This record gives sequence, structure tokens and C-alpha cells, in this order.
Amino acid sequence: MKYNTQLAPLIIPEYGRHIHSMANSLLAIEDDAKRNQQAKVLINIMGNLNPHFRDVEEYRHKLWDHLFIMCNYKLNIKSPYPKPAVEDKKNTIRMNNTQGSVKNKHYGQLILSLIQEAVKIKDTATQNQAFEQIAKQMKRAYLNWNQTNVQDIQIWSDLERFTGREIKLDKSKIIPVFQPNTVRKKTFYKKPHKKNYSKK
Repeated sequence: MKYNTQLAPLIIPEYGRHIHSMANSLLAIEDDAKRNQQAKVLINIMGNLNPHFRDVEEYRHKLWDHLFIMCNYKLNIKSPYPKPAVEDKKNTIRMNNTQGSVKNKHYGQLILSLIQEAVKIKDTATQNQAFEQIAKQMKRAYLNWNQTNVQDIQIWSDLERFTGREIKLDKSKIIPVFQPNTVRKKTFYKKPHKKNYSKK
């Protein structure tokens, strides 16, 4: 038994391994007429995956292109459409990470950005109010990630670590967090209106 990791990678995974096997089997057929006939049969099988698009001209053109691509452009058949050009699949452009690395993923990049903006506030009262709201959001995010009881001292410690300074707030107060009531209501079964009459 072979696992998928030991087999050749699929060129178009949407069609599955059986369609790829049938497409590759066309390359072994030496007779041109039989190869063309089997290719048309395979196109009909591929069209059955989306039967509502099967008779659309543009979709059939797409199926023939996919057949050539799955055969690595080596298939020699008479196609009703022009053979697609060989594409260079090598991608030399590296995509850069625009969001950066987040060490504390349970808080998220948004909370860290809010802390950086709160540090820039010059008014002390407004800044403290912002820190309190951020602490509430940090506790919500922590509970969503861990779903266990979290100590408020941990939230204040993380907040001070992110700001890089001591926050002058009353850290003995409990950080309020709204938690929805998860108790399921009992299902209400409607009583039938029919009366139970006893036979005499």
C-alpha cells in the first residue's frame, strides 16, 4: 500500500488521482485514432464533475487545456481548440510577510498595535482609560485562546512588558470581562391538544 506522500504530486488536485492516471495513460497509446477517442471520453468524464457547465463552450475549452496541462504538454491529439502554451511554473518572487512575527499569538497583532498607540497619548487620564480598555480586550483574547481562568496580574504584567514601563493603575481591581451565558435552555415540547379518552 502506497500513501499519497509516496506518489507523484498532482498537477491539478481538483480532478483527483484517478483522472491524472487516466490522462497519463493516454501517453502510452500508440494508435492516434484510439488516443483521440479515449481523450474525448476522458473530457466527458472531467465534464461530469460540473455537469451544469459541461455544454458551455468556454468550459469545454478549459477542460481541453487542463488535459494538456495534466499530461505536461506531451499529449499529441487533435484538439478542437489550440494547444495551450507551456507555462514556466518556477516562481522566483518571494512574498514578504507584511504582518511581522507575533510572539504572543493569543493577543494578536491588533492589540499590540493598540498598545503602541496608547503609549503615544500625552494626557495621563485618557491614557489610563485606554490601558484599562486594552486590558479588558487582552483578557477576552486570553480566555478565547486558553478557555481557562486567567489571573489579572498576568494581564497587567504582559501589558507593562509590551509598553516597556510601569503602568500606574489600581491592579488590585478585577478586570471585568463579559462572558455569554453558555447554559443551554431546555427544549420546549408542545403538548398535543388531543385528549386521551379511555374506552369503556
